Amino acid sequence: MGAGGIFKPVEKVLNEDILWGAVKDCMGLALDDLEGMRRKEGDFIAEDIERRLDLISECLKRIEKGSKDLLMQYQERLKERISLLTQNMIEIDPARIAQEAAFLADRSDISEEIVRAASHLNQFHQIMNDLEPAGRKLNFLLQELNREFNTMGSKIGNAEMAHLIINVKSELEKIREQIQNVE
Repeated sequence: MGAGGIFKPVEKVLNEDILWGAVKDCMGLALDDLEGMRRKEGDFIAEDIERRLDLISECLKRIEKGSKDLLMQYQERLKERISLLTQNMIEIDPARIAQEAAFLADRSDISEEIVRAASHLNQFHQIMNDLEPAGRKLNFLLQELNREFNTMGSKIGNAEMAHLIINVKSELEKIREQIQNVE
């Protein structure tokens, strides 16, 4: 009797072994199909994530390349601004421009973030290739990658690089959505 005597069995199944034989075969087939579907979906998600990681890696290389000549960019920008403000009436001290540009470039240096992001991407690939459940680890790495690209975005003053960073962050968000479906 269950639920305080409200429900009472109408008839008792006497031969449970016969029923289990039929149910067992059906259950086995259903579980095999479920496992096959999960494997296919997992493969599809992994391929999608790999494509996105490749795109992020390419963007990171372009960001790194674009940040190499940051000092020269700042020197040119400073010269242009000072010339515009002073209407070329004041002679610009090249040493002072170089010093100010170096200060700005140092504050905008993203080399550490680039190294850490590359390391996180490597770890991401390694974890994805591991056979153990990895959803939480991958989610954590995504947070770290997002943090690195946010820092790069706040430091870099180049519009083209900023657009690349926005694209990367968009891809990271798409990966994050896929990771929600991973164990």
